[in-house]
Amino acid sequence: MSYCINPQCNYRENPENLMQCQNCGASLVICDRYRLIKPLRQLSPAHPTEIFEVRDWHTCLNTWGTFKVLKVLKYNNNPELVRLFEQEARVLIFLRHPGIPKVEPDGYFTVALPNNSRRMRCLVMEKIEGETLADFINKNQTISCESALKWLRQLTEILQQLHRHDIVHRDIKPANIILAKNNRLVLIDFGTVGIDSWKATPVGSIGYAAPEQLSGKAVLQSDFFALGRTFVHLLTGISPMDFPTCAKTGKLLWQNKVNANIPQKLKELIDDLMAPLPQQRPENAASILQRIDTLLQHI
Repeated sequence: MSYCINPQCNYRENPENLMQCQNCGASLVICDRYRLIKPLRQLSPAHPTEIFEVRDWHTCLNTWGTFKVLKVLKYNNNPELVRLFEQEARVLIFLRHPGIPKVEPDGYFTVALPNNSRRMRCLVMEKIEGETLADFINKNQTISCESALKWLRQLTEILQQLHRHDIVHRDIKPANIILAKNNRLVLIDFGTVGIDSWKATPVGSIGYAAPEQLSGKAVLQSDFFALGRTFVHLLTGISPMDFPTCAKTGKLLWQNKVNANIPQKLKELIDDLMAPLPQQRPENAASILQRIDTLLQHI
């Protein structure tokens, strides 16, 4: 199967051997290189982006190569959406870390639709094989203390790389973390990353986003809040939105739902990550890593 990239095409599925869409005439091999195999998310007119699995053509070998992910911004008439998409591309091209999807320098480009009616922005990135932590949780899998600490360490190291460059992810949650087949965690969906003054836009997922972030005042410690909420979900199997908060302190009341093998020091660390005010949370990723390593020594 080969999908047409044109979101206005009425019949987007084509036989895999065609070079042009049999309905609208759009090229089925983007930039003479990428063939769209299947959507990775349900195609919806209401969503500004579409995500596909694509196959990369190896010109030197004259054969189809690796599978990758193509993200397409369908609309160019919304300056904020364009800014966020271009910002995501810049960040992913710039960053190099095993816990972040790789994007090559030529991975961001535009594609003209038939008759040059408009151009769409495209971003090709590494395809991470595995399952999201949201899927992991839905399978009711338990997580041990050792796994929790190792996963927390991996994600903190990824945040350390982002924060070194004053980048705030702003959407950390189980659905945006992939457990790869090599047992490594990969942070995905950089579509709302905040850089410099652009951290002031209010974005994030309810239940995970820090209060100051939802007010348009994201700081580096806002990512720590979402990280803590993610581990509440992992350790309890319950969404953080389903827990009450203490009226006096504003803290989430979740510890009574955790398995007995989870040490109190780890629960305290997660509470510190989720402190209501940014200045009450750990100052930086290095201080979190230090506490994790101390806990790992006592397992």
